[in-house]
Amino acid sequence: MKSPQLAASETVTWKRSANRTQSANRAVGGGLYLTGERLLFEPNHIDALIGGRSWYSALSDIAEIGTQAPTGGKFNGGMRARLRIELRDGTTELFVVNGLDRVVELLRSAAADSSR
Repeated sequence: MKSPQLAASETVTWKRSANRTQSANRAVGGGLYLTGERLLFEPNHIDALIGGRSWYSALSDIAEIGTQAPTGGKFNGGMRARLRIELRDGTTELFVVNGLDRVVELLRSAAADSSR
């Protein structure tokens, strides 16, 4: 996986392999990264070559962090419960990660800390 592009003030404090639901028919493999300012996703090399896109959000733009029940989609990660990131602009991002409950707790804590 390629490392995310960080601002000079940022350092990665946590990372995890993840699949991001990029569309109704596609999940992209890569890595989910947390800094003190943002949550970022970088696709792995192969997925990046075939249209996998990077994604990021400022922690202050995250409205809610929770889980999404399986929806049954075979190609978009919907066979498993997913990490659900709801943004203040109304968009939702979904990620398949191992240790889902622990990841939700960690990210909720990071988002709360960033708003102080």
